[in-house]
Amino acid sequence: MKPMLPQSFQTSALSEVCVPTAAGRLSARVIRPAIVTAARPLIVLHGISRNAERLAELFRPEAERSGRLIVVPHFDAARWTHFQRPCRAARPDQALIGLIEHLAAAHPELDGAVDLFGHSGGAQLAHRTAMLYPQRFGTLHLAAAGWYCLPDTRMPYPYGLGTRATDPAAAAWLRRKRATLAAYLGRETHIYVGTDDTARDPALRKTRPLDRVQGRTRRDRAHAYRAAFEDAARAAGITPRVTLTELPGCAHDVEQAIATAGLAARVVRGRDS
Repeated sequence: MKPMLPQSFQTSALSEVCVPTAAGRLSARVIRPAIVTAARPLIVLHGISRNAERLAELFRPEAERSGRLIVVPHFDAARWTHFQRPCRAARPDQALIGLIEHLAAAHPELDGAVDLFGHSGGAQLAHRTAMLYPQRFGTLHLAAAGWYCLPDTRMPYPYGLGTRATDPAAAAWLRRKRATLAAYLGRETHIYVGTDDTARDPALRKTRPLDRVQGRTRRDRAHAYRAAFEDAARAAGITPRVTLTELPGCAHDVEQAIATAGLAARVVRGRDS
């Protein structure tokens, strides 16, 4: 059954921008409610379908109900062949930070920490960017990531923070992520995955080590990441603030999760249903 949502009592303005950053141009849709509340702005990251326009449509009613400023970047295929994680081929993390800094001139709410949501490939980018720049983000919302960078050394980078002796180029990434790990583990983090997100489809990364440590499906890997996050936080003397919500009847489909399980409402307004 589709969740019942409260009526919106305001409107919003939708603008489109394309911003030059040090890592390349990045476009975005900005949803600004007529009355903006003190709640942190929210950045919404798409997955490999690159459905930023549709996500803006789906999150806009929640912006109007909550009064939250929402930004939906679009990593277009022409400029951003690789966007799910920072690597030598592309720096989507730098582009995202550059976009936020540019928009802050017109939207001062973006000067402080922002909340971050990502679905699928967007969830991969979200948690990896937050690991590099934990001070820039408040609450993290990670939905149905295909795989994770575990906050421990059980797997070599980029699957975890273990050293890969055959890849010296990973050393710089490891130093940065290890240096900011405690701050990252202090973030409030919410993980979401559909109860039916169990297909080993072509988009899902599959390797024997990954399957063994993180699990064979997105659902398995979400549970593995929560457990790893909790263990790493406690080992660092930090009380973990991480939850995992299974979305009933949902497969790997963000529109289904929003329509039938109220995912956008859960993210924007912290609703449980």
